[in-house]
Amino acid sequence: MPPSSQSDPVFWQLPGVHTELPIERVAEFPLLAAALAVWRETAVERLPATIDPLALPVAVIKGVSLFRRDPETGDWVVGLAGSLLTGGHGREMKGTGLADGFAPADLDRVRQGIDRAVERGEPELIRREFRDPEGRRWSFVRLLLPLSSDGVLRDRYAMVIDPDTFGAPFQE
Repeated sequence: MPPSSQSDPVFWQLPGVHTELPIERVAEFPLLAAALAVWRETAVERLPATIDPLALPVAVIKGVSLFRRDPETGDWVVGLAGSLLTGGHGREMKGTGLADGFAPADLDRVRQGIDRAVERGEPELIRREFRDPEGRRWSFVRLLLPLSSDGVLRDRYAMVIDPDTFGAPFQE
């Protein structure tokens, strides 16, 4: 597991790599492909307000987290944190913002990427990679699914981390 942000502040000084993958590659990650299929079924006429965890494969539920835009700050705040997110950070993440989950060197780029994906209203596939303070390499692939409180306003998203790639060292 990646180190806890609370226990090791050095972690936050290490920049990560965020590689956008073509959405067609979602087929390489069967659990993410299943989550995307559920989103697409509910996003036919408008963006859905949420994603129904009961419609997802059980194995992917631990990778699902829901975020909402705080209207006062404009930041993305965790509304529901899956166990991969909380376990990876070593603490409950519900109610935290992006600054609590990313290194300062990554924060603006991550926020801008999320904003662009949500504004497009289209799913996005990203590989996140970083090196922890002990020199271990970690990665995961995540799917971002735009959501809307009213079907039009793009003020929410679901992040689905692929459990099969979470915590696995990436290949050079």
